[in-house]
Amino acid sequence: MSGVPRWRFARMPPSQVNQDPFQGEFFTSSSDLPKRLVREAIQNSLDARLGDGDPVRVRFVFSGKEHALDPERAARYLDGLKPHLGALPDRAHGDGRSPTDSQEAAAIGKALALLDRPMTYLAIEDFGTTGLSGDIGDNPERAEGNDFWGFFRSVGISTKSEDAGGSWGLGKWVFPDASIINAYFGLTQRPFEDRVLLMGMALLKTHSIGNDKYPPYGYFAAASDDDDDAWLPMPVDSDDDGENGNDNDFVDTLLELDLDRLDEPGLSVLIPFPKAELSHDSIARAVLTQYFVPIVNEDLIVEICRPSGPDELDKTVIASGTIREIATSLAPATGGAEERDDESPRSLAGAIALAKWAIARSDGDHHCLSTRTSKDSLPDGVSLEDLRARYDRGDRLAFRYAFPNGVRRQGAATASAAEFRVYLERAADLEEGHDYFVRGHLRIPDMDHLRSHQSRALVYVDSRSELAHLLRDSEGPAHARWDPHAQRLKQHWRGGYERVQGVRRAAVRLLQLLAERGSAPQMDALADLFPGADDPTATRTTGTRQGSASPDPPPVPEVPPSPLLLSRKGHGFLIRPSGRPAIPAGTAFTVRFAYDVARGNPFRAYESGLAAKTPDFSLKDDTVSVECRGCHASILAPNALLLTLSEPGDFDCSVSGFDGRDVIVKLDPSPTVAPALESEA
Repeated sequence: MSGVPRWRFARMPPSQVNQDPFQGEFFTSSSDLPKRLVREAIQNSLDARLGDGDPVRVRFVFSGKEHALDPERAARYLDGLKPHLGALPDRAHGDGRSPTDSQEAAAIGKALALLDRPMTYLAIEDFGTTGLSGDIGDNPERAEGNDFWGFFRSVGISTKSEDAGGSWGLGKWVFPDASIINAYFGLTQRPFEDRVLLMGMALLKTHSIGNDKYPPYGYFAAASDDDDDAWLPMPVDSDDDGENGNDNDFVDTLLELDLDRLDEPGLSVLIPFPKAELSHDSIARAVLTQYFVPIVNEDLIVEICRPSGPDELDKTVIASGTIREIATSLAPATGGAEERDDESPRSLAGAIALAKWAIARSDGDHHCLSTRTSKDSLPDGVSLEDLRARYDRGDRLAFRYAFPNGVRRQGAATASAAEFRVYLERAADLEEGHDYFVRGHLRIPDMDHLRSHQSRALVYVDSRSELAHLLRDSEGPAHARWDPHAQRLKQHWRGGYERVQGVRRAAVRLLQLLAERGSAPQMDALADLFPGADDPTATRTTGTRQGSASPDPPPVPEVPPSPLLLSRKGHGFLIRPSGRPAIPAGTAFTVRFAYDVARGNPFRAYESGLAAKTPDFSLKDDTVSVECRGCHASILAPNALLLTLSEPGDFDCSVSGFDGRDVIVKLDPSPTVAPALESEA
């Protein structure tokens, strides 16, 4: 080997497919960049935790202009990159073909101009972790457990275990996305090794220089004389004595910056020329909103540093003892980032306090419930009135939920036990309530079902449980929400839809149970299907002056008998004729149903869930089943049927598959001509 470490892109052979990476936009900015960067960096660190003793420490360090690497020294880490960056405007042109092209061309021009200036950087370091373990010279089609391979040599293939936070192998692309020049460096030290390994990676687009075509991926790697078709990028080794041209000064120079990487295992990622969206405050906000549970649980400490002088750093430490104070002093979001109500300082402070209380609860402090629990099936020792009284006076409540049938993988002979925890409190100081979902250490942010309740809930699933593995398969690459319709969920699990919905809706169902109160009997139920001459709901009570005699109440008209009977049947309901009067053949009526809610219209609540793609149930995906005898049922909507009697006399229609909550059923006469039907039930 000869030469020194530099950036290198292997030439593409004529047979190689032309493909740009699909992970995101290139050289562009977005307001959610701090959140994505923090999410990926800390998730990787917690997944690589070394033992269960000391907490993982993650450190974000901004160089600012004060601590930037001078142009002469920085040039050694940029050598070989400029020609490839310079080839990209030939693709984008910047001729106004589209706003995206023009924006990208301008961003590339900005990146090229930076290469001759002092190199600012953002360093992200972790301690108490394994670093990038594995064989650094290995590059098979899949390398289970080889973190070095997963970080530098794979796309869309994860090396992590099922207990880990991530699983798609795509999240690491946030590191080049955080850089104006779309590149990053990684320095890692592994347990029981004294050396530090350095390698860099750039994510561009397929491009050409002269007659040679190059792929999007390039590496800052040790010098090599291998031809492109045989070249395997290898890291620069701090133990190298310089005989092969790979001077260990390349590692030492980076370690002499503001990095803490000395003799402790872990990973340091250095992002050159970080984008403007990344700042001390934006990183702090992202840490607080996404990782407050592991911080409160003393599994994680985060430091955020920025220059306070030529040789000094100002440090903010977010730990269990400081997190609530820091959360309440958060500055408003800037740079176009919209502040969500569940991530406002007031909401966060309450969520942190609830998490502290929840972590201190023992198993005996939890009320044990089933996901099918209703007011009529509470376990022994659990008083609904006591729970309601405690909730009303502001007490916090802890629940341990279990799925009666557990969770089962596709093809498995038996099911595994499945449980999760729900912690609940009233939050009368909030304009709208919020539920916070956490799988292991990772918060799943894009779900919020409690907005109509002035309450706060924390839903926690242990990352080592089979239920957590099921939920992870319902997440996309961003791990932002649990999708009951996810393809991986259907491929790997039986009954995945019901399990995901059971966890997602647990807190709101519990609130409906606690807020529910008895109601007067509905004497006119179903009377609107075949109404009599008199309307029993039309009577009014008129006011009288104080001291005057009350007038005799008007006579209550007799309610005509309903031709239909509606009754409970298991976790569902049954419609059948009452026999008074007989219903002729061909009669049709619509049946609409929805879970009862503590406030508002249950049918509007169902429609809101349907619009958000999180319906409580659906006739269209077999979560609710329909059985008919003597009648025909057609699906009008996910929660509506058209029933048509085949012949006069006896018939029944059974609708089942609900979870035990009260179901509101509305029956209406149907027009003579039925609307177009979507499918048969």
